[in-house]
Amino acid sequence: MKRTSLLLLGALLLTLPLLSAKSTPDSPASVPVLLGLEPVRADLHLSSLQSALLDSLRSEYKNRAKQITAIGMADKDAALRADWDLKALRSQFNQRALNVLSPSQQDRLRQIERQMLGGALLTSISEQKLLGLTPAQQTSLAVLEKNDQAQAASVTAQFNAGKISNFRKDINLHRIQQNTSKKMLSVLTPKQKKQWEILSGQKLGLPKVHDPNANSKSLFEGY
Repeated sequence: MKRTSLLLLGALLLTLPLLSAKSTPDSPASVPVLLGLEPVRADLHLSSLQSALLDSLRSEYKNRAKQITAIGMADKDAALRADWDLKALRSQFNQRALNVLSPSQQDRLRQIERQMLGGALLTSISEQKLLGLTPAQQTSLAVLEKNDQAQAASVTAQFNAGKISNFRKDINLHRIQQNTSKKMLSVLTPKQKKQWEILSGQKLGLPKVHDPNANSKSLFEGY
């Protein structure tokens, strides 16, 4: 139950020394937004200065992402360009957010990412290298990611055309995201899955149901 809840929130080694691998900006989620969630901040024991810096970064990131998304609604070519721009923006701001954290906080954040993002994190090149994924596994993940993006694009198009409500759009996107995450985790071998469990670290305390920060749809900005 806890694992399912964590996937909805973000609704994942061969040797022990690799447990200290740092978070990297190639995460499929927005690190500034992730670091805005109260349970994450509490777990990382962020200082008031760190929180203030991250608040500023998150605000700037979300404003720029919103602008790019709006431009991408013009036509198909604009949508493709916006997708590329969003990925570049995410990578840039992910690195800036990580620079605010100490090395130990970066270590813990990567564990939290595995718990909250589930199999979606396996699209990260650094994560694939860490787990020693084979070329065949990488290809399988790429296919799943492409299918996920196609389904998400279809849902977004329905919303833009006024065929579904914003609420229904979010529900459908969460369902697609969750299903894809499970399929991606199934690509791992039993040994890799065990490594994954070790790398996920201590479970993050779950937010209360009424916590407004419990809604993680914005973790995948522009999704």
